[in-house]
Amino acid sequence: MNKALLVGINTYPTQPLKGCVNDVKDMADFLVENCGFAMDEIRLLTDNRATKQEIVNRLQWLIQGVQPGDRIVFHYSGHGAQLPTRNPEGEVDNLDEIICPYDFNWTDETSIRDKEFKEMFSKVPPGVLFTWISDSCHSGDLFRFMNSETIKVYKEFKVMEPPADIKWRLDTAKQKKLKPLTISRAVDNTSAFLIAGCKSNQLSADAFINGRFNGALTFYLIDTLKRAGNLGAPMSVIISQVLEQLRQNNFDQEPQLEGNDDLKNHSYLS
Repeated sequence: MNKALLVGINTYPTQPLKGCVNDVKDMADFLVENCGFAMDEIRLLTDNRATKQEIVNRLQWLIQGVQPGDRIVFHYSGHGAQLPTRNPEGEVDNLDEIICPYDFNWTDETSIRDKEFKEMFSKVPPGVLFTWISDSCHSGDLFRFMNSETIKVYKEFKVMEPPADIKWRLDTAKQKKLKPLTISRAVDNTSAFLIAGCKSNQLSADAFINGRFNGALTFYLIDTLKRAGNLGAPMSVIISQVLEQLRQNNFDQEPQLEGNDDLKNHSYLS
């Protein structure tokens, strides 16, 4: 059995993006044309339909009933962020990486944290080939980049700019030298592996490439996989080639391969 859930969000109410829906449409086409997926095995969830509740509902569909030998894909293209939390005494005590659904408003109720992903993904039995692609970013150094007009000429970044109160919490966490709990923890001790768009202290680009908007990770991942022989290459090799393409095209982000070591040594979806 094959299943894929592809989530792309451009029309955020406050900080829209441009290439995320193209990302998931391109991945859907790639899965059908190159990986043996049928159209009715793929669900797309885009823009204002991609609320937290709808993403969670469809993730439950994605993992329901899967068995060893099945292939499942979760591709998210949209904003990421860091969300600081307070302890019962009101002190900032934690910093989590999150993804931002369409209805995200800087609360636990509207974000999806690593703990929620881990709870769902831990239900996937061993032997399922589970690929999670997160074309988003979670950088705490947002403002160092957002103020560079020379960068913004050709690309934006997939990270939410926080309101003043959350920014104060983030600055407090930085002063306390709290390290963010990365979203890659969600695949620890599960049957999944994660392809992330960048390191935790970097930004993933929403870019204009070859006359069209795309996430840089998604564009170069698909482009690399389409090259002769690469569908049979280990994912560790593929990610190295994606990194090289990003560098050659002046994108300052380093994609990461996290999670199940056995799966990382497999080729893409085989």
